[in-house]
This record gives sequence, C-alpha cells and structure tokens, in this order.
Amino acid sequence: MLEVLRKAAGGTVAKILMGLLVLSFAIWGIGDVFRGFGSRDLAKIGSTVIDIETFRQLYQERLQAVSRQLGRGITPEQARSIGLDRQLLGELMSEAALDERTRQLGLSASNETLLARIHADPAFKGANGNFDPARFYETLRSAGYTEARYIDAERRLMLRQQFTRALSGNLNAPATLVEAVRRFESEQRSVEFVTLDRDQVKDIPSPSAAELEAYFKENQAAFRAPEYRKLVVLPLTADSLADQIDVPEAELQQSYAQLKDRLATPERREVEQILFPNAEEAAAAHKRIADGAKFEDIVAERKLAASDVALGTVAKREILDPKIADAVFSLPEGQVSEPIAGRFGTVIARVLKIEPGKEPAFDQIKDELRKDLVNRRARTMILDLHDKIEDERAAGTQLGEVATKLGLKVISVEAIDRSGRGPDGKPVEGIPASDQVISDAFDSQVGIEADPMESGDGGYVWFDLVSVTPSRDRTFDEVRERVETAWYDEQITKKLGEHANQVRERLDAGEPFEKAAPGLKVETQEKLRRNATADGLDRAALARIFETPQGKAGIAAAADGVGRVVFRVTAVETPAGAAASQQISNLNLGLQDDLLVQYVLHLQSTLGARVNETALQSATGLSRN
Repeated sequence: MLEVLRKAAGGTVAKILMGLLVLSFAIWGIGDVFRGFGSRDLAKIGSTVIDIETFRQLYQERLQAVSRQLGRGITPEQARSIGLDRQLLGELMSEAALDERTRQLGLSASNETLLARIHADPAFKGANGNFDPARFYETLRSAGYTEARYIDAERRLMLRQQFTRALSGNLNAPATLVEAVRRFESEQRSVEFVTLDRDQVKDIPSPSAAELEAYFKENQAAFRAPEYRKLVVLPLTADSLADQIDVPEAELQQSYAQLKDRLATPERREVEQILFPNAEEAAAAHKRIADGAKFEDIVAERKLAASDVALGTVAKREILDPKIADAVFSLPEGQVSEPIAGRFGTVIARVLKIEPGKEPAFDQIKDELRKDLVNRRARTMILDLHDKIEDERAAGTQLGEVATKLGLKVISVEAIDRSGRGPDGKPVEGIPASDQVISDAFDSQVGIEADPMESGDGGYVWFDLVSVTPSRDRTFDEVRERVETAWYDEQITKKLGEHANQVRERLDAGEPFEKAAPGLKVETQEKLRRNATADGLDRAALARIFETPQGKAGIAAAADGVGRVVFRVTAVETPAGAAASQQISNLNLGLQDDLLVQYVLHLQSTLGARVNETALQSATGLSRN
C-alpha cells in the first residue's frame, strides 16, 4: 500500500530506480560513519534528512515484496548479502537529492494542483467514480499515513517528477543506435525441423527391481518428502466478512438510483447539420425543403462536402451547443429541423439514425452493487477488528480462540510445503496472500507470534504455526511408481539425445531432412521473430534458433523436457523500414535513465551525502563486521 501511495513506480522519478544499484554503491563509496546526526536520523543529503522510522518501514515492505517474488522468506543476512538495504538507501538518497535540489531552485506546487491530483487518484475513488473522502482517510489509515504526511510526500513527488521531466524529457537516442536495435528486434528466421518424442523409443526393456532400487539410491534426494507445516490462518478480508454484512434491498435500490444514470448507455444519434451565415438564408433553405427539396440538394448548392455537414453518431452531451442539442434530440428519425439559432450561427439539422439508450436493469447489476457495498462496509470493519485482534494477540490468545471470540472463521491447514502443496501434491487453495503466509510460516517457529500481513485487497492475514513435520527420505516402496517413471524418462531422454545428435551431424554434412531423419514429419516455420510464439517451438527452442547461423542445424529440448527438436536455419532476414515507435520510446527512456543517474550522482557529490552507520544497523537488525 505504501508503494501505491508513493506512486514512484508510475512516475518519471521511477527512471532513477533503473540505476539504483549504481547509486547505492556510489553512496557507500563515501565514508560510512559521520558525526552530527540527530538521534532519529539515518542519512542526510544537504539539509534533507532520511529518518530511521521511514527507512525501517520501507525496508520491511521491501523484504516482504522480495519474499513474495521468491515464494519463500529471506533472512536479514540474505537480504544484506544481495544488497537490499543499500539498494533501498540508494533510492531514498536519490529522492532526497532531488528534493534538496528542487528546494534550492524554489520550485513549488500549488494547493489547487495537488488537490486535483489527489482527487484524480483511482485509489481514492468510490463506486460512483468520484473522489470519496471516507475511502481517502481509510486508505491512509491502513497504510499508516497521516493526512499531513501523505500530502507532504505527494507534493515532493510532484516536484521531483516536474524537475526530472524538464531535465531529460526531450533526450532522444542517436539514429545509429535506433537502427541497430531495430535490426536486432525485427530480424526474422525461417527453419525446418523435426520433433523426436517419447513415442519413437520402443526398445527399452523393463527395468529389474535391482535396477530401480539402484536408480532410487542414486537419486534419493529427488524423491525426498518435503517439510510440511500445520497452520491456523485467520483472514480478515472483505470476503471473509461478507457473511456478516447484510445489505437491505432498499439500500441496494437507493444505490441503483444513484448510479444508474452513470451506468446507462445514453441515446446516440447520427446527425448532419448545415451552417448558414444568417437566419434569413437558413429560413429560405428550410422552406425549400418543406416544399420538396432534398437536404442533399441544399448541401450540394452550398458546395459542402459530406464531411462538412456530418457530426457523426453522438450522444446529447457531445453536442457542445445546448440549443442545437435540445433541438436535435427532439426530432424523429429522418426529420429535418427548423432553423436553430446556435452559438456560431443558424443551422438546419437532420437526424439520420437513432440508437436508443440502454439503462441497466436493477436485477442485472444487483450483485455488483451488493459486492461494492459489502466491500465498503468491510473496510471499516477491518480497521476496527484489526486492532481488536492485535489486542487479543498481545494478551497471548491463540488465533482459534480469537476467531471464536470475535465471530470470525479460521482456515485450518493440516499440512503444506514450501511450494504451497499438500501431501497429495496438489496446491492448497483458499489462503489469502498465500505466498507471503507460506514464506513467513517457513521462516517462523512453533510458539512464535508472527506479524500480520496485508492481503492485497485492504485486508490482513494472521497465522499460527501449530507443528512442523520434518523433511525425510521416503522409502523405495512409497515411491516405486514415481521411480519407475523417472527411470524410463531418463532412458528415453538418452536415446532421443543420441538420435538428435546423429540427425544434426547428417544435416550439417549437407543431407536433406528427409534423408537425415527418415520417417519423421518435417515441419517449417517462416519469418519467426524473437520472443514470439510458433507451433511446435517453445521460447527455449526459439532462443536456440536465433543463436544458430544460417544453414546450420541445432538441437533444443521439447516442451516436455524429454523429447528433442532438431532444426536447421534456412533463412535469416532483416526487413527494411523504420524503427517501431515502442523501440524508439524504450531507447529514449534508457538514455534518460542514464542521464538522471549521472545527474543524481553529481547532486550527491556536490550536496554531500552522509550515512549514519549505527542507525542503519539498528534499522536492518544486523551488525556489520
């Protein structure tokens, strides 16, 4: 949530993040320990201070994000080994350098501009699509923000974005670089290939019990039973509270009445109009039409093209002149209007076609209305129940007892491994924020109270680790079928690999596919592109094709990991033409990234970047040697 509120990822300042590791190393090239820090200061750049609590909060969120990506938790030592603390500090120092520079330049953002920006943020809009003050304050509260702190952070973000856009917004990549990238990305290759699959291996004798047991012993680690953990999970989400929230029919009807105009599809009309320089000419033309002249005759006489009179198919609100809009939308289909005195002159309009508006029926959107109202009420309940659950946890109450006391439901997970699967090998379903829950559960110990985590939809999830079933070596009898399947796969893979090598050697010797691989279906693919998809070829095979010279053969693993694809590159082409707009855009952004990184390094050097090493150790929970 904090990342959403900061919104750095979506703005121009995000370009700085491309060079964060470079920046962080640059920062740590400066002396680590300095005098003159306040008790809560972690780092300074110029007069801008990064406080310990801000860093600690962001660091914990970064740890959780990395854990979710890896599918498991990481220890503080592992986080330090990959430089997570320095990377985050590099980000904050980069932002601080830009904040300091914008302050020196006297840049400011008006309250009106800031207010409009906040009101336009989708995170703060209600069901009607407008800014919802209640949702604004609920969102800030759930993210641990005060209004003043959020507004200050948003104002600084606006200034950084304006400043960096001015600094690098017009930087474009050189034509030579653009052409080189275009040639690389637009290159096309044609291939012919055959697929060697497991069905082509028929002569593998059945293994003896001794052979299987020997294979099992050699590969016993592959058949080892994973560690399982038993959990009690307490979700506090809109879904988990839905059964407790009753929305009366009358309230649904009221919500429908408020929203139906917004949800409705307005009536649209295909309209033509002729603009006259004065009312007299318009009246004369209308009289002629009334006497039998055609609308098209008047258009031709005035030497107007069809595009001069066509307004297209429009809704009433899309006609800017209210008088013309009212007149046009009161006409029957096919009828010509009386002269209309509009803002820019007198017009005669004709309605060619009417598309009736559509208003959603209450029963069509009833469930959506109920879900929205339930979610809104749930957000308020979540904030209240969160504090009650934490109070109970602080008193040492187990989650099952907490749930009973507060009328909530827990999820009992008898056994789950690090991959999220149960003993039957199937994924365990129904756990909110499952990746983070599993990661934290496998980093925890029985009896240790874990912190709640955000569920991603404004809710929270707690868990108790009940017991741990250690990993163990399975016996041969437990996994005999799996061992036999794996043994056959290995034998088939060896056979197919040998056959594929023979085919490749014959192809490279100049033989045609029909002779090098008799009896196999030869397939072709024309004008393949990098990172594209093609029938019979997966991404790994395509990568091998684009590494192989024209006229040469190669081998790639089939999608099942057992079969083999043998191919020969028959053509390599680079179509002429201009670079795609996305290619140019990506290159321009890359150069802008480089410029911003260099500029921030310069700012840090000239403004003076200082880091409080003792505070950093405290914030990350590690002592540095």
